[in-house]
Amino acid sequence: MSAIFGIIDKSRQHLDQSWLQLMKADLSHGTPDRSATWNNETTALGNLLTFNTPESLTEILPFNHGESGLTICSDSRIDNRDDVANRLGISAAALKSVSDSALILETYRKWEMDCPGWLRGDIAFAVYHEREHQLFLARDHFGMKPIYYFDHPRYFVFSSELRGILALPFFEKNLNTPWLLDFLINVPRYENDTFYQGIHTLPPGHHLRLKDGQVTMRKYWELTLPPKLILKNDREYIEGYKTLFRQAVTARTRSAFPVGSELSGGLDSSSIAAIAQKNLAVQGDQLHVFARVLSGQKNFAQDNSESDESAEIDMVCDFCGIRNIHRITMEDQKITENIRQMIDVTRAPYNSNYSAYNLNVHAAARSAGVRTILSGHGGDQMVSNPGYFVYPVYLKNRRYWRLFTDIRAQGTVHELDLLKSLKYMLRVNSRDTSLTKKKVEVKKLYKFGINREIIEKYRLETIYLRNRERAILVSESLQNPIFKITDRHLNDRIAVTSVMAGHEQIEFRYPMFDVDLIQYYLAVPDGLKHKFRTGRYLHRMAMEDELPLQIQWRSDKRTTINPGLDAIFTNDSAGIKAAFTNLMNDPGNIFTRVFDREMIQKLTVDEDQNIFLYKSLINKFTQLMLFQKIIEKIN
Repeated sequence: MSAIFGIIDKSRQHLDQSWLQLMKADLSHGTPDRSATWNNETTALGNLLTFNTPESLTEILPFNHGESGLTICSDSRIDNRDDVANRLGISAAALKSVSDSALILETYRKWEMDCPGWLRGDIAFAVYHEREHQLFLARDHFGMKPIYYFDHPRYFVFSSELRGILALPFFEKNLNTPWLLDFLINVPRYENDTFYQGIHTLPPGHHLRLKDGQVTMRKYWELTLPPKLILKNDREYIEGYKTLFRQAVTARTRSAFPVGSELSGGLDSSSIAAIAQKNLAVQGDQLHVFARVLSGQKNFAQDNSESDESAEIDMVCDFCGIRNIHRITMEDQKITENIRQMIDVTRAPYNSNYSAYNLNVHAAARSAGVRTILSGHGGDQMVSNPGYFVYPVYLKNRRYWRLFTDIRAQGTVHELDLLKSLKYMLRVNSRDTSLTKKKVEVKKLYKFGINREIIEKYRLETIYLRNRERAILVSESLQNPIFKITDRHLNDRIAVTSVMAGHEQIEFRYPMFDVDLIQYYLAVPDGLKHKFRTGRYLHRMAMEDELPLQIQWRSDKRTTINPGLDAIFTNDSAGIKAAFTNLMNDPGNIFTRVFDREMIQKLTVDEDQNIFLYKSLINKFTQLMLFQKIIEKIN
């Protein structure tokens, strides 16, 4: 990930240029391949460029286009380069020497603030118009690339990471209490604020303009249900989907360096690896796959109590001819050390701890020279969604037998007996907000290990139940995939992974978040998403001949994407217990009253192998204790 940053004096007075150097120094925690700045009396922009695409190797950013008076800094990859070039009248021959940022600048010159809507890819850029003293910021449709900003009374500051803003001497690191409360109860915030008072994030699908000292933000795109697509037969729908899926994967393999992919043996990661390998093989290259497995002492054949998916991973690699297989184990890590690294780089807690579990993958990729890793993240939520959202449609149309047989079928929910099947049918048809259902949800809340006094004082039960009610009701409607793919928890994981992997000169790319692929999927008749009692039907059919039959039609996802995860907690049990004991003995610590003493006491005396059961409490506690050393003021 490249870094972009800048500061503007809104009053058009003299700007202290040393501030930009402070931002640059703090953002240079990785190893950028090239860095540069641009400035005039009132504005300073910077770019820390990490090479990835072929065009980036000769790119210099920020880039000033003297004729137009525009300057751009960018962390972007354009996937529809040919289409954009055609609309701009750029020939195929000329396009070969045009970088993605130069292409973005041309779209801005032609369409100005409407330009982001014409672009596809992972995009975060800033364009400064010197004559008008105007700044334009834009972020891609799903927010694959982060942008943060701070609107000071006199200055406007933006940065790819929180660090750039935190480095400035006039920024006070005050805690944003509402964010902290939502973090404690795992509720995603839909506001565009952050853990720090005053720092905001530009939301996905939005752009921002600073003009005459005033900030205006506008949504240029929102994912909605499109009109249903009408084609001749099922085969046409399947072929259309397969074409777009292949394009989504292939576009994301454009790199001047070796390309990698996560591979768990599940349908999503296997599909991406298969298509990526086929595309790279045509170019004479080979895909690297990063597969999380158990150590040799804990494999499935020897110990049925814990398993990984080595057999499925090998099956995919053999079928697709993938030879660069990196088997990653987790058993030698400690969770608190991984979280320490995460906080040290990102400077903020995150609900998603995926990156803390993924540091060994980053290291393996860096060692192999891989700068791009493809991920199946987002597949379950949208294009390979199991399709259970068709059940309410069956009820509405009184197709009770179809609903009943689908529910009982293997590969949908699970094979249920008659009574359980009928109970599930009733639940699908119910919007029950009874006291019993609320009690079940409240029990989940208290498992997070938050002090009951804090829950009562800030009415966290109400906030949590409101969020859960929304999630439960939407999950049983046709809005289910849209709700899931736009959920802030997914974007949370992408944001922290972007920064952590970028620290190692690695960029994660997500084919399952492809805008055109998702819009096509939503337009396909719902019956093709769940057919013949088979979830993910459309995607499975599109993978015909691309995957082994056992993978294409598997419905038994045996284990987590991170086998052996419990070990990184168990390895750390002594340190974890000591840290919680110290907290309970320190009444002056602000977080002493945040966490539930009863649960902590249970943790400190429980057996080491059970420490993983407290993972939510441990994750939150560790992040906040480290974050406490950064923050300056806690209300």
